[in-house]
Formats: sequence, structure tokens, C-alpha cells
Amino acid sequence: MTIGTLDGANIEIREEAGNDHFFLFGKTTEEIAQMRRTYTPQTVIDADTNLQRVLALIKSGHFNQVEPGIFDDILSSLTTWGDYWMTCADFPDYVRAQEEAAKAYQDVESWTRSSIINAATSGKFSTDRTMREYNEQIWKLTPVPANPI
Repeated sequence: MTIGTLDGANIEIREEAGNDHFFLFGKTTEEIAQMRRTYTPQTVIDADTNLQRVLALIKSGHFNQVEPGIFDDILSSLTTWGDYWMTCADFPDYVRAQEEAAKAYQDVESWTRSSIINAATSGKFSTDRTMREYNEQIWKLTPVPANPI
């Protein structure tokens, strides 16, 4: 099952699998554009106890006991560097989508059906197709023929 925002490949995944087999969360492009003018992640953090707890747990070193400081840049990107990708803004809706997915998981038959549909429609997203299209549309390089072993 896919849980995601409507960006990048997620748009195509949702189109292929269908809305019923995709857990959508996050702000729309229009909402993000509107928010960018005045967005301060600390305001969002201050208003969300769950987000505060998550950030504190990451900052505590709980997940990086062997590599202290490895997540410092991630934390800074969310707090002091302005949270360009609006991760903090999307957090409450992400929690909602996770709760929706957890509830859906309880219906084994429906979950299994949706999982199969989600997986069966993912063939379009192969690395080969993606690289070929990027090359055709962006890089415009001359393909090199495969060299059989």
C-alpha cells in the first residue's frame, strides 16, 4: 500500500492504483504556495505535541546511538533552515493517514485486495522505464546498447 503526498511519482501511482488503494496526506500545491509567504515551522511545532515528541526523540539520539549527530542536519532542515518541503506542516495529516491505514489493515480481505491492486499496478514504475523517459525528456543522451555477457 502507498501512503504519500501528491507529488512526483505518487501522482501517477494514485492514478494507476486508484484513490481507494492509496492513502493521501499533505497540503495541496495551492495550500503550499499560500503558506510559503508566512510559513514558520516553529509555529507548527509549538502547536503540535506529537510533533514535538517526535523531534525530541530524534534529537535525543535514540535512533543514532552508534552515529551521534547523524540526524542533526535533518532536524535543522525542519527547524532552523525553514522546512522548505513543509514536512512539519504535513505532519498532522500524515498521522491521520497512518491512522486510516492502520484501521484499513484490520479488514484483512479489503487490505489484501488493495495491496494486490497496488502492487499489480506498480509495473509502470520500473527503473528501466523511468531512466529511459528521463533520458528522452531531460538528459537527451544517446542510449548505449546493452552488452550481452
